[in-house]
Amino acid sequence: MVTVSSSSLESSSSYVTKEELDEIARLKGLQLSTETVGPFFKITARRTRRIEVVNADGEVLGKESEDMSVIATHDGFIAPFPFRILHLDTMRVYNSRINSQCTEEERKMLKSTFGVSILLGCESLRLGRDAGCTKAELLSIDDGNEYAPKLVKYYERLGFKIVRKVGDGLNTDLTDMLVWGGKGTRMNGDVNELLEKWSNVLRKTTKRNEEK
Repeated sequence: MVTVSSSSLESSSSYVTKEELDEIARLKGLQLSTETVGPFFKITARRTRRIEVVNADGEVLGKESEDMSVIATHDGFIAPFPFRILHLDTMRVYNSRINSQCTEEERKMLKSTFGVSILLGCESLRLGRDAGCTKAELLSIDDGNEYAPKLVKYYERLGFKIVRKVGDGLNTDLTDMLVWGGKGTRMNGDVNELLEKWSNVLRKTTKRNEEK
């Protein structure tokens, strides 16, 4: 197990490392795990808590992490050279579990723009960059409700740009709908630019929280 001090968050690298992401997750009371099968990946964030290990005399022998519920998952796949595409599929945040297991302060932190979804997103961008990917692609789902335009704006804020609408009857619709499984807005982002931007944000917000 790699132990990372808070000072290591002030890395000279433009891009956040796996060790930094694990440390930032720990500071938020989370544990990140990444599973890969061929080109496919799944990243999971679990809520953890520290428990004391004691002997029969009540002497504290140490502390261990105890896994709790999964509170977020993110999956996709990597299409390496010559495509160099990071395909971002689903991002699920289980707000009901966050609400039931976390304090009010923790809920605000995990459900914010800079919360658990950014942690998972940075880990997938890191995987993509390590595999030589230059482009990240996603579909901002449109289920026909008022939330769809807000979701597009959210991804634009993250750094993605609109490519086209899926479901408007264009020639590309059939292929897109087979790949993505629904209607929405196709968006692309530059892997290096996204990872650099959100690495800086994660480091700054984590350092600010530690100083409070």
